[in-house]
Amino acid sequence: MSLEDLRADVERVDQDIIRLIGERMRLAEEIFEAKRALGVGIEDKNQEKLVMKRALDMATELGLDPGAVKEIFATLIRMSLEKQHEFLGENNLP
Repeated sequence: MSLEDLRADVERVDQDIIRLIGERMRLAEEIFEAKRALGVGIEDKNQEKLVMKRALDMATELGLDPGAVKEIFATLIRMSLEKQHEFLGENNLP
């Protein structure tokens, strides 16, 4: 496989990653609605720990750098929480 082919494969994977992040943000809206219906707050430290543990366990199984995966998932969790706060009308000032 040529370098150009490999780079094209990486580009496809990158596009898939971006689409999956978009799907995760869409789910954040549904999660917000479910939390609102239940009358619970946005922050759920136990759930955040569970998500992080799952990610780190999978990273370890796949031989990936757990520190890097932890950073990525910390960012994803932060993005989800920020999105949910936006739905509450918080942090919407220009």
